[in-house]
Amino acid sequence: MHSKKRFNIPLEVLLEAKKCTKHHACLTDDEYQLCGIRITTENHARMVCGKGTECPYCSQLGNQIVCTCPVRHAIHSKYDI
Repeated sequence: MHSKKRFNIPLEVLLEAKKCTKHHACLTDDEYQLCGIRITTENHARMVCGKGTECPYCSQLGNQIVCTCPVRHAIHSKYDI
């Protein structure tokens, strides 16, 4: 039986996120917590990493920990969340 998808993200984006250690749980698990969003002073959305060092897409940017996951960014772009 296949899991119902929460979000529909293009295959190309999924292939970019091949380092994901959670098997793209953000797309299928309703309980999975997405990284948060902070709007910068330049009015850009920045993903604030909520997974910490356990995630390969967690990166230090100045004094912030940010999410660089292509799938998370695609979810934000397509669904505005």
